[in-house]
Amino acid sequence: MASGDIVSRLHLLIDRCRHEAEGEVNLRAEAMEKDLLLSLSQVLREIQSWISEAGLDSDSDQGEETAAAASPESKHQLRLERLVAHLVGLLGVKNVHVQHLAGNILVEVSESLVQCGSQWDDFIRLICNSLHLAVVYSFPVPSPTGFEGSNIGTDVLKKANWCTVSGIFRLLRNILKRLSQEENEQLIDVYLESLNYTLAKIPWCRMDTHFSNPHGSGGSNSHETLGSIGNSEQGTVFLGNFVQFLSTLVHQVRFAEGGSDAFGTTHSILQKTIELVPDVLRWCQSKLESQNGSCMSRYLVHKLLVLMIRLTYQSNIKCTILLSWLQYLQHHYQGFLHHTLTRNKALQDNCLEGSPFFVTLSDRDADETHSDHLQRLSVFLFIRCSLTLLYTSRHTDKDCEFDCRKKGMEGMFKWIEQQVPGDTFLDHGTYSTKSVDFSTSFIQLFMHEDDLLFKVLLQLLSVPLAGEELLKGDRGLPQDEEIYVRLSTLFNPVILFCIFLSELHYDHQVLLDYLISKDMGASCAEYLLRCLRTVCDSWTLFVGFPFEENINDSSSKRRRLLETPEVEHNRKLHPQAFENAKDCLLSLQNSVVRLHQKKLFPYNPEALLRRLSRFQELCLLHE
Repeated sequence: MASGDIVSRLHLLIDRCRHEAEGEVNLRAEAMEKDLLLSLSQVLREIQSWISEAGLDSDSDQGEETAAAASPESKHQLRLERLVAHLVGLLGVKNVHVQHLAGNILVEVSESLVQCGSQWDDFIRLICNSLHLAVVYSFPVPSPTGFEGSNIGTDVLKKANWCTVSGIFRLLRNILKRLSQEENEQLIDVYLESLNYTLAKIPWCRMDTHFSNPHGSGGSNSHETLGSIGNSEQGTVFLGNFVQFLSTLVHQVRFAEGGSDAFGTTHSILQKTIELVPDVLRWCQSKLESQNGSCMSRYLVHKLLVLMIRLTYQSNIKCTILLSWLQYLQHHYQGFLHHTLTRNKALQDNCLEGSPFFVTLSDRDADETHSDHLQRLSVFLFIRCSLTLLYTSRHTDKDCEFDCRKKGMEGMFKWIEQQVPGDTFLDHGTYSTKSVDFSTSFIQLFMHEDDLLFKVLLQLLSVPLAGEELLKGDRGLPQDEEIYVRLSTLFNPVILFCIFLSELHYDHQVLLDYLISKDMGASCAEYLLRCLRTVCDSWTLFVGFPFEENINDSSSKRRRLLETPEVEHNRKLHPQAFENAKDCLLSLQNSVVRLHQKKLFPYNPEALLRRLSRFQELCLLHE
C-alpha cells in the first residue's frame, strides 16, 4: 500500500469522526464524548490492521503508481496536513481518554508511513511544526506562520492549550521510542533534524515567564494558557511529560552521537537540553515544594535526577554545569543525601522494588521504598558530579580547575563526615571495621537496582588506591590529602569488589546472568574487565581482605547458592570465603567459555576471558 493510499484512507476515517469534535473542544456533552471515543477506537483498530497486512510491502510499487496517477502529490500533502492538524487538536481536549486515543492514532500513523516508505518526513515535520504553533498560540503573541503553504494547521492550533503542548511532547517521545526499535538511522536523522529546528524556534523565555507568573500575563485569550497553570495539577502533568520527553531524548540521542551525518544535530540537541535544565529545575521546584511527598512530586524528582544523570555522560558537558547540579543537589536534596545508609535493610522476598503492584506493603513501607530509590539516584548523581570534578580534566583553565576541584572536594568532605563517624579514619589500617561497614552499606543500597549498581561501581573505579602517587602530590588545598585518603579508604575498588562478591554469595550464576543480560551485560563486562585488572595489580590487598558472608542477604532479588535453615541476622566471618571468591570467578570463566562457543553473548568476551585467565594464573601462584 502506498503512502498516498494510506493518507487518503486515513483522511476518510478521521473525517468520519471529525464532526464530533469540531467546534466543541471541551466536549461537555456526554453522548458526544462516547461517540467520539468509539469512532477513534475504530480508527485505531483499522490502522493497526493495515500495518499487520501481509501485502503491505509487496503492493508498494503498484500502489505508488496508482496513487500518482489518481491524485497529485499536493493533494496527499494537503490531506496529511488536515489529518495531523485535527488529531493534534484532539490532544487539547479535556477528556483524557480522547487525548490518549488521538496520541495512539498518531503513533500508528507514523508507523504505517514508516512501513510504506514515504511521506514520513513530511509527517514528522508537521508534528514538530504543530509543537511550535501550540506553544506560541498558548501565549498572547502576534500570529505566527502556519503549516508550510497552508493555514489549516493554524486554524486548529489557535485553540491550543497546555494539554496540546503536553500531548505533543508525549507523542514525540512515543514516536522516538518506536523509531529506536526500527534501527533506521535515516529516520532518526530526519526526526532529530526536525526536532532540533523546532527546539531552536520555541520561545522558552516566554514559557519561563509564565511559569514564574502562575496568574499569566493577562492576555485576551479565552482558552487556558500555559501561564494560567502554574499552580495547578495540569501544570505538573505538563512538566512531567516534558521532563520525561527530555530524558528519553537524551537517552536515545546518546547512541546517535557517534554518527557522522547527524553529529552536528545531535550536539545541538544535547546543548539545548543542557541549557534548558536550569529552567526546568526552576519550573519544577515550586511543584516539588507545594506537593512534597505526593506521587507526582516523587515522579518529577525521579525524572529530573535521571535526566541529569544521563546528561553527565555527554563528553562535551562543562565542569561548571556539573558544579551547578552538585550545588542544586546539596541545596534541595539534602534529605536524600544526608539520610544515613542503612545496613542489611531487608525487602519482601515476593516483591519487585518500585513496582506499582506493591499491594502487600503499608503506605509507610511503600514511601520508604520510593525514598530508597530516590536516595540511590541522588547519591549516584552527587558522587558522579563530585568525582568528575575531582578526577577528570573538563576544566577550561587553571582557575576553573582549582575552583571546581575545591568546591567538589568540600561537598564530598561534608557528605562523608555526615555519613561516617569522625573517628573512622583515626585507624589508618586498610580494613578498619567502620570503614568496611560503610562500604558494605553503600553497596547494599545499590544492590536492589542492577543498572544503577554497575553505574556506581564503574564510577568508583576512578577512585585511586591508597598509596598511589595521586595521593602524594601537593594540590595546594588544606584538606586535599585528607579527602583523597578518605575516598580511597571508603571506595577502594578492590574492597568494593570483595563486598560485591560477598553480597552475591559468590554465586557465579548470578554474574553470568548479568553478563548475558541485554540491558546490563556490557556494563557488567566492562566492570569485571576493569576491576579484575585492579585486583590483579593489587593481589595482596585482594587476598588479605577479611571476606565475610552476609547471612541475611539484603538483596531479595538475588538467587541463593545454598539453601540454609533459619540463622541469626548478622555477619559472620567465613574462613573459606577467599576460596569461595576464587571458585566463583573460575567457575564464571568456564561458563563464559562454554557460552561464547555457543555464540550466546551479545558482545565479544575475549578481553574478559583474558583477564580471568590472568586471575587464574595468580590463584595458582598463590597456592
